[in-house]
Amino acid sequence: MVSEKKYTADYFSYKRLKTREVRVGSIILGATNPIVIQSMCNTNTLDTKATVKQCIRIIEAGGELIRLTVQGISEAENLKNIKSELITKGYNTPLAADIHFNPKVAEVAAQYVEKVRINPGNYAEKNAKEDYSEDEYQQALINTAEKLKPLITICKKHKTAIRIGVNHGSLSNRIMSKYGNTAEGMVESAMEFVKFFEDAEFYDLIISLKSSHVLTMVYANRLLAARMQENKHVYPIHLGVTEAGNGLEGRQKSIAGMATLLNDGIGDTIRVSLTEAPENEIPVALALRESFKIQLAHSGFESQKPWFNPFTFRKRVSSSIGIIGGNNSPLVISTAAQRNSCKVKKPMQEIDTPPPDILYLGSDKPIFLPSDKTYIQDFSAWENEHTNCYPLLSGKELLENSFADNQDVYVKLSLNDLSSIKYLSAIKNQSNAIIVLTAETENPITEWRKAFYYLQKEQMKNPVVLHRLFNLDQNEAFLLESTKVYSALLLDGFGDGIWLQDKGNIHIETLKQVSFGILQSCRLRLTQTDYIACPSCGRTLFNIEDRLEEIREKTKHLKHLKIAIMGCIVNGLGEMVDADYGYVGSGKAKVNLYKGKTLMHKNIPEKEASNALVSLIKSEGDWVDI
Repeated sequence: MVSEKKYTADYFSYKRLKTREVRVGSIILGATNPIVIQSMCNTNTLDTKATVKQCIRIIEAGGELIRLTVQGISEAENLKNIKSELITKGYNTPLAADIHFNPKVAEVAAQYVEKVRINPGNYAEKNAKEDYSEDEYQQALINTAEKLKPLITICKKHKTAIRIGVNHGSLSNRIMSKYGNTAEGMVESAMEFVKFFEDAEFYDLIISLKSSHVLTMVYANRLLAARMQENKHVYPIHLGVTEAGNGLEGRQKSIAGMATLLNDGIGDTIRVSLTEAPENEIPVALALRESFKIQLAHSGFESQKPWFNPFTFRKRVSSSIGIIGGNNSPLVISTAAQRNSCKVKKPMQEIDTPPPDILYLGSDKPIFLPSDKTYIQDFSAWENEHTNCYPLLSGKELLENSFADNQDVYVKLSLNDLSSIKYLSAIKNQSNAIIVLTAETENPITEWRKAFYYLQKEQMKNPVVLHRLFNLDQNEAFLLESTKVYSALLLDGFGDGIWLQDKGNIHIETLKQVSFGILQSCRLRLTQTDYIACPSCGRTLFNIEDRLEEIREKTKHLKHLKIAIMGCIVNGLGEMVDADYGYVGSGKAKVNLYKGKTLMHKNIPEKEASNALVSLIKSEGDWVDI
């Protein structure tokens, strides 16, 4: 179903969404201003010295806005000291206060910092119910609007901006009763608060809709962009994937979600949330922002509205041919041998990934091919001697040769090829043809999207493998660019397989890790234990970085499980989303353990908690021995 809601300026070209300008101290968010890079301290906000030192590390790494957790009045009052100390040291970077539960804390913090973040899900509602009559629902709205008035007055006086920060895992019971735990519920939660502020003639707003589930985060922000355009007031949007974790996994989840939206033109400020030192987040965010400056220069395709529903996931309907297409999970193709080994970078990190589903032999002619693997081979070398080896043809080779109806063939085609009637006819006449859709320009996302538009117009259901040949010599650049371009297609339901190829600079193990990581980040195929881990903040009272690595080492072979490691109870239980097990901070060096959303063990000492988690998994029958 095609949606008429407009969420992007142009589906085929990169154009920023026109948002309202909002000043946050020395910076301006929105409109045509540069995307702002931000991070969050994980120090105790009462510890002025430690917090100032961490702020400086973030600033010197390139951070342009810093958020601090503010649990109570004492922390709010200490923001004045932190701000003063930073200014004394020559740093005027804007600060934001992160508020939960207590409106009075926000009112104090707003006097000292340039922005306050409030969460509609837990900001003003107390004694919440599970079911609301319409009258009760409306009265709750009136009560919440009334509680916001003192904060609005203070923010107007001090010119303090407000971020309406909705988290997928902490929607109010009132919203849940009407919309459920959905992307639509997240949008409604934000738009209710937008109306409260607009009714009070306060417009210095930034909106964020965050989730640890990349699909939900993307669809929620697209819906938000559409709703705000309908509302005629389009506020700056803050992007982030919460609880992304650390290392390769954390970076890929963040890139997958944020790059897809940035490509839609959505996003005025970004944070890469990692369970690492906050300053480690900045280089990833800076590189992501820079990549869209480059992309802007390569736009220029004819404008086109989406021909599918961009607000919910539905995989493109394709025929099932062997192990690809139809209801099969997206597969991974990889080159069988790596040449130019003297140039090859070491793998990014040690990750046990499965073997590729299909190995590309090129023009090599091995004498023996193991029967438990699947191969494709250049048509010039293919001799139809092995039942598990299939030809890879160019469009021209398909035109010049004929094959049995039951012969699976892989055909490498570009966007230009698909615009040719002769190639389209040849593909239609070969019933078992799998299209290897190769992107040749500097704008692969638009190129691939245009190609799928052609396939849809021609009502062609051939399985499609997304292919790109990269020429990058750094692992980090390869990770960013490949995750960015493939995720944008996969999250819209396009692609039955992916093939990341390079010119010999990237280790074959890295190619494999990144390929499976893309599918994992998009939640289209889980081949690793999925860790949902928060970046921590001043509310975290145990060493979450060490505990994450400790738990990973003990459970990384449990590839069928999703395990959440959460810093505190504020968002912990909710942000676990669909985790099978949860490890959630409950107090100083204390942890609660969950099976799903059910509390199983309470206040376990931190040093014993990882072993207790293993015991819980075993007792529930989900453990698998190595």
